Amino acid sequence: MQLNVVVPLVVTVVVAATGYGATYLTNLRLARRKDHLDRVNRQLSELYGPLYAQSAATDRAWRKFYARYGTVWTVSAPATVEEAATWRLWMSTVFMPLNRRMVETIVSHADLLREDTIPEPLKELCAHVACYEPIVARWQEDGFDSLQVDDHVSVAGNFPHEELDAYLRTSFESLKLEQARLLARMQRLRRP
Repeated sequence: MQLNVVVPLVVTVVVAATGYGATYLTNLRLARRKDHLDRVNRQLSELYGPLYAQSAATDRAWRKFYARYGTVWTVSAPATVEEAATWRLWMSTVFMPLNRRMVETIVSHADLLREDTIPEPLKELCAHVACYEPIVARWQEDGFDSLQVDDHVSVAGNFPHEELDAYLRTSFESLKLEQARLLARMQRLRRP
């Protein structure tokens, strides 16, 4: 074969192979970023977004309750019959339904956690809700009329508001930044 035929043929094959390789690598990077973006989107839409919104709703409801009714039980003054009934009403119809939804969200979407283990604020939330379940069930018993604080509050302690809010806010905001970064990178890769 003549050199003037072989050289253009080899150059054409090398250029085509290089173009194919570059296209393959770009598509592979796009696919990996898309998979990563899909996971971040799921984390936001199925776990951290709902949890953050539910936690904010619980916090706002608590603030409204507290602004109107204040502390129900204090060391110096036990609750009245009316105060205890109001507490049970709010816990049964507002706080526990919201809390149960948060626990269900955690349990249903634990695979989307950013960490390898369940973070402490989420464990505390689950414990708080689980420890309230027998108390709420007892309220439904015929003749329940106790005014004792132990018959109205969780043995797990107070709702872990500050820790939970800090964890959810940090996680949500971090994921939103990561989502924006991934979207920007994918757009840059798609440009000719």
